[in-house]
Amino acid sequence: MKLKHLLLALTLPVVAFLGSCGGDSNDPKPTISLTAGAKFVSSDISVMSDSMLSFSIAATSGSGALSGISANYSINGKPAVSIKDTSVNGNAVAFVIKNRLAASIDDIVTYTFTAKDANGQTASTSVKITVIPPTAPLVGFSSQLVYNALNAGFENAYDLNKGVGLKTNDNATRKDLLDKTATGAAQFAKVWGSDNNSKFVKVTANDYTNASTTTYLWNLWKANGSTAIAQTAPLAVGDVYLVKTGQDLPFNLYLIKVTKIQDLPAIGNHNDYIEFGYKKIDD
Repeated sequence: MKLKHLLLALTLPVVAFLGSCGGDSNDPKPTISLTAGAKFVSSDISVMSDSMLSFSIAATSGSGALSGISANYSINGKPAVSIKDTSVNGNAVAFVIKNRLAASIDDIVTYTFTAKDANGQTASTSVKITVIPPTAPLVGFSSQLVYNALNAGFENAYDLNKGVGLKTNDNATRKDLLDKTATGAAQFAKVWGSDNNSKFVKVTANDYTNASTTTYLWNLWKANGSTAIAQTAPLAVGDVYLVKTGQDLPFNLYLIKVTKIQDLPAIGNHNDYIEFGYKKIDD
């Protein structure tokens, strides 16, 4: 019995020693913040890709001296990319971190800054950057055609980027507009889909009149894009659709207005078509 008590007594100091190693979870945490200023990002903002971002960092230790400052960014929740990880010393530090924004339009880039002190305690602060397109003028096209898909010899699809009609055997990834009249159908469906996962959202005639820049189209998509679908309703003259192409392009929004429909009543006559005008970035 004495031996058992002796062993217990010997283990207690070891446990006490191990428990004293490392930071105490009750130690005060450091603080870290972004300082506002005309040249500095300190809150969530929207900017163009390739912009140079500047962050003014201020950190203070909670207990003991600061030991490190790190910064990273994540695009749309993907694994973080480190842009700074440096050792520091002292109870307070302040410096500027710069990073050129490299992301695509509509991406959300989260920047996170972390301070660590000598006791292993950390604190972080984050900001979100939404990538917007540069403001550029739109150019208009008129009298473009998409024919009934059952007429294989005619252009029953359209590449909005190149501004050209496409036929049945042309490259599917370029078919932003594609007539959806089904095989064996007796009549023209007057419905558009795509062959490349383009999305469609119906907007107003005023939108078509007022749209003059890429910024207008981007704001229109932000306001209405959540209701976008894979194909249109049956089209009518005067319908206006905002289209987000499935092609991999720097700017991928187009505004389309239906100006004429030829819907021939004779069964088996597939010379039907939709005539339209559209607006795209002037590149």
